Amino acid sequence: MMRRRMPWSDRLRYFVGHCLSEPFYRVFSWVPHWEYGLSSHDVSTLTHAHPALAGRRAVHLSDLHLDRYHSRHDGVVETVERLRPDWIFITGDLLNVPEGLPHLFRFLARLREIAPLYITLGNHDHYSGVPVSHYAELADRHKITLLVNQTALIDTGAGELAIVGVDDPSLHRADLRCLPPRTDRRFTLLLAHAPNILDQMEAHHEVDLILCGHSHGGQWRIPGVPTFWLPPGCAGRIDGHHEVQGRRLYVNRGLGWSFLPFRFNCRPEIVLVEWE
Repeated sequence: MMRRRMPWSDRLRYFVGHCLSEPFYRVFSWVPHWEYGLSSHDVSTLTHAHPALAGRRAVHLSDLHLDRYHSRHDGVVETVERLRPDWIFITGDLLNVPEGLPHLFRFLARLREIAPLYITLGNHDHYSGVPVSHYAELADRHKITLLVNQTALIDTGAGELAIVGVDDPSLHRADLRCLPPRTDRRFTLLLAHAPNILDQMEAHHEVDLILCGHSHGGQWRIPGVPTFWLPPGCAGRIDGHHEVQGRRLYVNRGLGWSFLPFRFNCRPEIVLVEWE
């Protein structure tokens, strides 16, 4: 697999991120009553015209940062169940420390009972020190599809859905050679953790929709103050819809928190994708 060489600034960020993740997340995961602004979530709906997938729906989640299972995760599962998705997608930052694995897969297993589940990795999944091979082993055990620069093709009878999952673009791990060629009856959905995947695409890359997270929507939104908390890899894309050269991207605000367990004026988000 070919990767772009990681610049020294990103290698430094990787090291600092790994060092900071452990103390912050271990401490705060044990004091859930310190969380603020995470207990409820919004549901946003995206509608796409593609007759071959008409009537199908999917749920997109991102940035779980799930090191300990809390009651708010039950609420997420209940919302997803009510939305009746055909597929569920999660675009990385699943957890922060290895001790979170049992809690993470408890949550993922509940989602898998609702619909087929497809996941990708984010920067914090790599910061955690958990090997990709171990994520893959646990995913396979729970009948969850982990896509690391890979494509899953789903034949719906009337058409085909290509679910392409790349490794984290912000750490230069994405390999877009896994994108399939365009066909008339195929809808190509690209799952990537960071919004800068849009800047890594070339003219021959064909996608219909890109779903990502990473930004947390800024996590803290103070009226009258420009968004000041955005991790590298967002390229200024905070949340919602973005389009470059006809390529459509949606940035999910995510469900979790980064470094401090607070969200202000920035509710967690669940995205429903509907085809018509």
